[in-house]
Amino acid sequence: MNAPSLPSVFWEPWNVALFQRMHATASSPHLLVAIATALAEWPLVVAASLTGWLLWRQRDRLGLIRLIVACGMALLTEALVGLLAFHPRPFAAGFGPAWVTHAANNSMPSTHVALAMVMAITLGMRKHRRASVAVLGLAAMLAWARIYVGIHWPADMLGAIINAGVSTMIAAGVARLLPIRCIPSFP
Repeated sequence: MNAPSLPSVFWEPWNVALFQRMHATASSPHLLVAIATALAEWPLVVAASLTGWLLWRQRDRLGLIRLIVACGMALLTEALVGLLAFHPRPFAAGFGPAWVTHAANNSMPSTHVALAMVMAITLGMRKHRRASVAVLGLAAMLAWARIYVGIHWPADMLGAIINAGVSTMIAAGVARLLPIRCIPSFP
């Protein structure tokens, strides 16, 4: 058997203990599980709708490009982490049931939370402060719900926040390199 890597020795016990405190059990209120099930998906749809609508309404071409590049970077990072450092989901590792149907693929980082955080950061950088705070709240709901229903670890959420921050900063750098005239205009 392989020895665990040094980072996992330090964070895995914390990760498991926090997951076990946050995860729904068979004795959890059915209404709370139902609410968490909805919150494990729908806040991302609301966040994307709000973010897209605000940037489109403001005709913020640069904001939309930053958002698209950052989301692409976040998805690429997630794919690379899955290839290079697979981490099983809690239910696949034997830490309780998943209360929603989900593939037993890589858990780190959470795609839903990373994308919501990209939206929140992008809105904040584009001076949509209230919308940014609202999307941040939606990301927090997603993070809690996805742990509660057993499809993510708490550390996956930290990975998502880091992924979103780095991806958004890279997108801002890429956007600075583009001459404004090469950005397509709105109809």
